[in-house]
Amino acid sequence: MPKRKVAALEKVDADLVSLQYKIRRDPKSYAQEFYDQWLAYDAQRQIFISSPSSASSEDNKKFHDLVDLIAHCADLYPDVTAPYYDQLKELLTQHHAVLNPDLREKVVGSLSLLRRKDVIDSTSLLTTLFPILISTPSKSLRSLLYTKIISDLRESNSKATNHKLNRTIQTVLHNLVTSDRTSTKGMWACRITRELWRRQIWTDARPCDVMKEACLSDNEKVVVGGVRFFLGGDKEREEMEDDSSDEEIDVKKVKHQGTINKKTKKRQRVMEKAMEKIKKQERKKHAPHPLNFSALHLIHDPQGFAEQLFQKHLQNTKCKFSLDNKLLVLQLVTRLVGLHKLTIISLYPWFTKYLTPKQPSVTSFLASLAQATHNHVPPDAIEPLVIKIANEFVSEASAAEVASAGINSIREVALRQPLCMSETLLQDLVMYQKSKDKGVVMAAKGGDHGIEVGRGQEAQVR
Repeated sequence: MPKRKVAALEKVDADLVSLQYKIRRDPKSYAQEFYDQWLAYDAQRQIFISSPSSASSEDNKKFHDLVDLIAHCADLYPDVTAPYYDQLKELLTQHHAVLNPDLREKVVGSLSLLRRKDVIDSTSLLTTLFPILISTPSKSLRSLLYTKIISDLRESNSKATNHKLNRTIQTVLHNLVTSDRTSTKGMWACRITRELWRRQIWTDARPCDVMKEACLSDNEKVVVGGVRFFLGGDKEREEMEDDSSDEEIDVKKVKHQGTINKKTKKRQRVMEKAMEKIKKQERKKHAPHPLNFSALHLIHDPQGFAEQLFQKHLQNTKCKFSLDNKLLVLQLVTRLVGLHKLTIISLYPWFTKYLTPKQPSVTSFLASLAQATHNHVPPDAIEPLVIKIANEFVSEASAAEVASAGINSIREVALRQPLCMSETLLQDLVMYQKSKDKGVVMAAKGGDHGIEVGRGQEAQVR
């Protein structure tokens, strides 16, 4: 069978791979060869800078391979490759929109490789990639840059917390959200912060400040991103911990496989790697558990934050958020009120118009009202709402499901503030224990017992 003819580009590619291997083994002997390739790279780069969009596929391939070679050997010839980072940065920053996708990906990968080889630091890499991330219309490039940014921040904080780098990036994200509150670019601040919080790379109050500003944005998508962080960020973190614990290696299984399988160098390496991972898991398991505060506990001035959220996105009639997104904001406001025992008197009259059976998602409004109730709220602020629920939901003309929902809501509110309910209303609810519907009977019995318990606890406190 005749040998297949190797194309010229494939020969060049093979030669560069071979040269890279030789350079890594003996940098001094191949210094001149590397310098020749550096000159070829520089000449090709200048052609690209002058006209990046008109380059042929052959030129793209040649430049792609030269960029790859220089990146892999840059740490061996620091004097020659000193301008390499700035050149790649200029090429990517100014021409990322018109570069060939494969070449563009190689440039991004080469910058990341320079970081891994400590040719540049994380700050240099991230400040290069981040402005492109928030400005490029290319979905594939955004995905690549986001992955590289998260990966580098994880690596930079793997051995010890890199406070300086974290503060720098958090300041960038904070400025991104606050500089233009109408822009959707703040979504990237939400995505990055949420991912690093989920992975427990960022665990202090500073990322919470970034997301707090996101919640106060004028852009609906950014607001929802910030609100979802406070409502679900801690749950995501717990789920990730559970997933990582499921991936733990079985020690007995590893040792058993080592005794029954034929010993080879490859299996020995696999065995050593598995045992090293087991030791790492053991060290992590017996290490003191870090303080894991909820994001809601780390908010500075929760009273002011809750008031701003309520006034800007709920009380403000000019706010055009969808009902679902308003409910998300309401959940955050009421959770803050309940958790920190805050008092926002104007919040309770606002509920009045939403407490009717015909209101879409009325059960969410009822749950939020219960969440916003605590024993520091004046009973006078809650009592009109309890009466409204009783009149709208709990009557002989109401459907059984509606009556059950109303009684359960009154019970939850009265459990948290027993003084908001009059004796007359309590006796009216007790009468529903004689209802023909089982659900209504159960709700009435539970409500009666729960309210009596709540009043007993309130009396003990006093």
